Amino acid sequence: MTNIYNNYQQDFIDLVMKSPCLLKTLSIISQLHPKVYLSAGAVRNTVWSYLHGKTYDLNTSDMDVIYYNANEYDDSYQKELQSDLKSKFPNQDWDVVNQALVHTWYRKDNGEKIQPLTSIEEALSLWSETATAVAIRFDSFGNLEIIAPFGLSDLFELNLRWNSALVSYQTFKNRVESKNWLQQWPKLKIVNS
Repeated sequence: MTNIYNNYQQDFIDLVMKSPCLLKTLSIISQLHPKVYLSAGAVRNTVWSYLHGKTYDLNTSDMDVIYYNANEYDDSYQKELQSDLKSKFPNQDWDVVNQALVHTWYRKDNGEKIQPLTSIEEALSLWSETATAVAIRFDSFGNLEIIAPFGLSDLFELNLRWNSALVSYQTFKNRVESKNWLQQWPKLKIVNS
């Protein structure tokens, strides 16, 4: 790991390890497919809730699972994994995405296609806000692996920072408003850099 995780790396690991539902989810995911990551809202909202003195109920939340396999040419494995996860966790909505296929369906705000992605890291580096661009999994040794191209500072410092790599500021703003983040977690602050 690089120094971009700063002093939040251990805080993050401790928080994950103290979350029974998150641990169970990560454990099952790693058994079904050892190369997939839990990402986005489940990770971000767990941290934000903790920092607001709340607990986040993962049992009924949307769950985003990502992986990268350039040898897949359709979404059949994604659907299979999604079905397997749904059978283990029937109350959750699962979104499983092979990041190697995102370019086949994702369009920029202007309708333009994106180039094929080359890795999980690259995919995360394009997500609309930096605090969401975090993915975790247990590696083959049972250690928590963290991928966070922007580090963990914005996540832990409750900063909503727009990532201009792919989406417009208006899209970012619409996302913040539609998800009611500022109402749900009032300590969040929109920062412009």
